[in-house]
Amino acid sequence: MSTASRGKSPAQLFRHLSAKWPAAFNPKAPRPLKIGIHHDIRVLDGELSDDELRRALRAYTRMAKYLARLDAGAARVDLYGKPAGEVSDADAATAKALLCARKDKQETKQTPEPRAEPEASPKPKPKQTVFKAKNTADSPSGIVVATKRRRSFRKPLA
Repeated sequence: MSTASRGKSPAQLFRHLSAKWPAAFNPKAPRPLKIGIHHDIRVLDGELSDDELRRALRAYTRMAKYLARLDAGAARVDLYGKPAGEVSDADAATAKALLCARKDKQETKQTPEPRAEPEASPKPKPKQTVFKAKNTADSPSGIVVATKRRRSFRKPLA
């Protein structure tokens, strides 16, 4: 599905949120967002559909910079940059796991594992055509080799 058929891109949606609430949505120095911040945004901003808001928040909260800032005990912020809870140990562990998985995936893409040489499968022996020699009196060498021709069929042009 193309972005044109789905509406605005996540980058455009994120710019909309960062223009309205710069204290909460800062791409250069992201801070952990309050849990349930989408409810606050829904109450204050009716311009975005539920799908657009979900995509924008997913794009923001999946950024590597954002995930790196999710340390256990770090303060979460509301739309105006005021503290609104703390990052739990489980949230911090999930963020670290996502970052490690991304790092591992990038490393495997950059340095592919050397492939083991496949074992040489026994090559099939080429079919040998057996030629039978005919002894005839009218051939000068006395040996005649009989070969078979293959017929080629052509489709008639329509």
